[in-house]
Amino acid sequence: MLGLLSLILMILPLLFQFVYGTKAIRKTTPMTFGKVSLTSFILQILFSSAIFGVAYYNFSKYFDEHPDKARCLTAIAGLIFLLLFLTIVLLVTIAVQYFIKQRKLIS
Repeated sequence: MLGLLSLILMILPLLFQFVYGTKAIRKTTPMTFGKVSLTSFILQILFSSAIFGVAYYNFSKYFDEHPDKARCLTAIAGLIFLLLFLTIVLLVTIAVQYFIKQRKLIS
């Protein structure tokens, strides 16, 4: 169950940016584009730390149940790079939406 929660928390800030960023560009929401972008970036940071905590809890619980297993935390390193990649994708999404907004203002 905690693995599914991690997947949802990984994608939630990006989906929030897609949906509410588009609404902010079209001005169908009371939030401005800057507030939407800042909110999604802060959510990305908070959720990344929560995901890391959940993953570390899962690994420590597994190693407590299986003390004779080798302790390899390569999956944690993979998770860190995945979260870093998703943060970069979020920043690229914000940049693309910002340029779309600027082009719409010029037209």
